[in-house]
Amino acid sequence: MTDPLSGLLLFDKPSGITSFDAVYHVRRKLGVKRVGHCGTLDPAARGLLMMLVGPATRAQESLLGLEKEYWFKGEFGRKTSTGDNEGEVIETKPFAHLTRESLQAAMASFEGDIQQLPPMYSALKYKGRPYYDYARKGIEIPRAVRAITIYSLSLLSVRMPYWEARVVCSRGTYVRTLVEDIAEKLGTCGTMVDLIRERVGPYRREQAFTWEEWRRLEPESLIPFLRPVMAAPVLVHA
Repeated sequence: MTDPLSGLLLFDKPSGITSFDAVYHVRRKLGVKRVGHCGTLDPAARGLLMMLVGPATRAQESLLGLEKEYWFKGEFGRKTSTGDNEGEVIETKPFAHLTRESLQAAMASFEGDIQQLPPMYSALKYKGRPYYDYARKGIEIPRAVRAITIYSLSLLSVRMPYWEARVVCSRGTYVRTLVEDIAEKLGTCGTMVDLIRERVGPYRREQAFTWEEWRRLEPESLIPFLRPVMAAPVLVHA
């Protein structure tokens, strides 16, 4: 028996729930077995989560290749075990030498095709187990750098030790790691304190259901919002 419903739903994930939680809620509310998302968001992160329903899940790999746009907030002088506020502080360094100009120069050096080492606290797998399983047990595992692309990286505001920016990037980019790497290049350390996924390919957060809307709407009223799935990735770089 196949799922009667098929298509793409846009969901604005709040902080505090996992991407798997969101899949569960969609599956339960629509009464379908096959539901998948197109790119994990950490529990503390917010923003656009693309949900595929029914036979449309076959397009998951294609949609995973779409570029992403994030707003984020970083903090200098403090590094955590997870790269965000969920972890314990493992390092502190002075940051008084930093200026807006030096930060902009460092950010510019990360634009284009770069290599990035994925964080230990991630859902990537080693020998069939996610990295975070090893990290929680204090076990170091080999990690290979991965090729990613930063299409644009724009500084929005600076109020030390905090700074806000927007990045448009390829699949596989970890913004937590980007924040850490920029801080390291500037001779200090850093962590990400907030993250919002604003866009995936041509789809924007403003088009998505909020958590409150999702809980309020009846299943029948959601069906018209199932979107057809595009055939191939779209690059926007907006």
